[in-house]
Amino acid sequence: MKNISLSLLVFSLTFTSLSAEDLSQSSLEDLMGMESEAKAEVGSRSGSRDFLNSIVPIDVITQGQIKKSGQKKLTQILSYYIPGFNSPTPSIKDGSDHVPASTLRGLNPDQVLVLINGKRLHRSALLHVNDTIGRGTSGVNLNTIAVASIDHIEILRDGAAAQYGSDAIAGVINIILKNGDYANAVSSKIGANLDGGGESVQADIFYSIPLEYDGYVNITADVQTQNKTDRAGIDARDQYTAGVAGTTKTTPLGQPEATNTLLVLNSKAYYENDITVYMAALVNYQDSKNNAYFRTPKDANSSLYPNGFLPIIQTKMLDYSLTGGITQTLNDGSSWDLSQTLGSNDFHYYVNNSMNYSMGTSSPTSFDAGGLSNLQSVTNLDYKMQIAALKVAVGVEYKYENYKIVAGERASYAQDSNKTAGSQGFPGFQPENEVDTSRNNYSVYLDLNYNFTEKLLFDGAVRFEDYSDFGSTTNYKLAFSYQLHPTLMLRASGSTGFKAPTLSQSHFTASATTVDSTGAVTSTKTLSPSDPIAISLGAKPLKPELSEHFTTGLVYKARENLSMSSDYFYTKIKDRIMLSTDIAQGTGKVRYLTNAVNTQTQGVDVRVDYVYALESGANLSFNGAFSYAKTEVLSFNDTASGLATSVEEKNRIENAQPKDNLKLLFDYDFQPINVALNVNRYGAFKDVYNNRTYDFKAQWSSDLDISYAVSKKLTCAIGGTNIFNSYPSKWPDVGSGTTGSIVPYSSYSPIGYSGAYYYIRAIYEF
Repeated sequence: MKNISLSLLVFSLTFTSLSAEDLSQSSLEDLMGMESEAKAEVGSRSGSRDFLNSIVPIDVITQGQIKKSGQKKLTQILSYYIPGFNSPTPSIKDGSDHVPASTLRGLNPDQVLVLINGKRLHRSALLHVNDTIGRGTSGVNLNTIAVASIDHIEILRDGAAAQYGSDAIAGVINIILKNGDYANAVSSKIGANLDGGGESVQADIFYSIPLEYDGYVNITADVQTQNKTDRAGIDARDQYTAGVAGTTKTTPLGQPEATNTLLVLNSKAYYENDITVYMAALVNYQDSKNNAYFRTPKDANSSLYPNGFLPIIQTKMLDYSLTGGITQTLNDGSSWDLSQTLGSNDFHYYVNNSMNYSMGTSSPTSFDAGGLSNLQSVTNLDYKMQIAALKVAVGVEYKYENYKIVAGERASYAQDSNKTAGSQGFPGFQPENEVDTSRNNYSVYLDLNYNFTEKLLFDGAVRFEDYSDFGSTTNYKLAFSYQLHPTLMLRASGSTGFKAPTLSQSHFTASATTVDSTGAVTSTKTLSPSDPIAISLGAKPLKPELSEHFTTGLVYKARENLSMSSDYFYTKIKDRIMLSTDIAQGTGKVRYLTNAVNTQTQGVDVRVDYVYALESGANLSFNGAFSYAKTEVLSFNDTASGLATSVEEKNRIENAQPKDNLKLLFDYDFQPINVALNVNRYGAFKDVYNNRTYDFKAQWSSDLDISYAVSKKLTCAIGGTNIFNSYPSKWPDVGSGTTGSIVPYSSYSPIGYSGAYYYIRAIYEF
């Protein structure tokens, strides 16, 4: 709470020191020279609002800001601009290496709703089950969207389940695709890490085809390749039966080798009677590889690999989303919108350079280990109208979801009498794991916006949802803003919310092998909550997570070129879903998902925007943003799961993510040169090994992009992320052959452990 008090004090001092000037004649966005006004639709159905005048806290990342960042992945852009957004890059964590979890305000990945052009985007089929941020959850893979296709990004930092439905507990990310006003362009970026590896090549093209009456068809294609990085320590495990200690690096640790191909189509066509037909399609194919732990000759006990072997886990992912709709504005100013969205994520595992111990020297060395898929279909009908000062929005939604697990080939899961199962590194899904399950839900909502006076504005929403698998829920939201002074606005909101248990949480099952510090291999089974063994251990059918949310804050427009906002938030969540600890069962271990814990999260978000026009014609802009979020466990519901006494799981909720994050962004524009500098401070965090908690220090990182406009059409740039080659603090000696030796860094590190990355890039418009 000291950090919260400090932030509020800074706000108070800044407020009292600035002069009050009316901003009615010009906007901050215009002064900053943004390509499009920083307005957002998210957070209210009453129409887009300037982010500084929003009734709830929002951030807007414009297309111009996206360009200046030099980033080409959506998670990188969000990490660049949004404090409190966290996307660690773990290694040797199976599927989580290939689709890292992303969080907002220290909450779970599946507690953030993601929209494309205001329509719900499906989540990944992957359930994080290893020791990573987001363990026990399935979130949206944000990197399936080509950055070159994006017009702007809206981030709502407020509970919004009453408006948008499940998942919107921590907030909403709404990605708006480019319209027909953009020039055609091709761009490319190549780079590598200072300490070796990570070589990457990226190229994209944006092409817009004009249609009649300002309609358009936009096509974006993006190809990205990256090589692996290795920041592992020495493998100190016994390598041979004779007990000779290892003295070499045998298990690489770092980002995976990956190739991504992304396609985006966005289109609008205008017809008579104010009818608009629109469509958006996204396709992403990803092929990536990362390794498991090296199996020493002592482990392998086989002449197939007399010198040991390093299993390679390869994932192939196909992700697509297709939205089509029609909307019309009627003569009385009212409008309706009918849309259909279909999205799917198929995630398939392969294991190479491996073996199945139970098959001995006859074992294959490559395996098809099976896969997962998640499909979502959403139908929406919305209607808006205005009665005097009252704006009304009503709508209905029908959603269908399907989740599948497909077994791998028999050799990937075959086991001997000692239960040493399947392909080493990642055992294949077994026939008993196969599932093909579906559910549906419908919802209705009412959204009201009313101006009591020119200064006082109210928003209200209520939403009812009924799910076929766990029943119904009703949620509410009330928000208001009051213009205390032409330069000062007070805003507040209160809401209830929920997150439905995902089908993966209710139905995922698998077997896995883990390697301890001595090289011993242990089998662990993940059971569904309905499994008889899980029930005997205390498992129950999953319920939705329920939340209560409150926000209050001030927005201060000090003068034409300076503004500030400060918001306090509180979120209480009941029945958060967690994966239990590993429970001994027979010769192995088992675990299951359960509504285990009740938590509260509170903190502040502070933002300062300043732009200064120099006499030379150059512009200097500064954006400062600070986020503090502290999560505390209030109580545990399920003591049988082992979570109530687990130091590791309690730490993952309360301390595994930095509580505070500071961003200082400087932009100096003196055409034809632009310099963008981003200085970040990520707060301290904690990790646990063998029931002991270890502290990891706060970390500073700086990003720099220097661009030169060679001509009106061609711009070239050089830059880097983490340019001063900052690394997170290391594990101390914990007496392990893996943690602190092979793995010197915590997987919770917010900026990973690959060090500095430098690049050159170019963009050509035509």
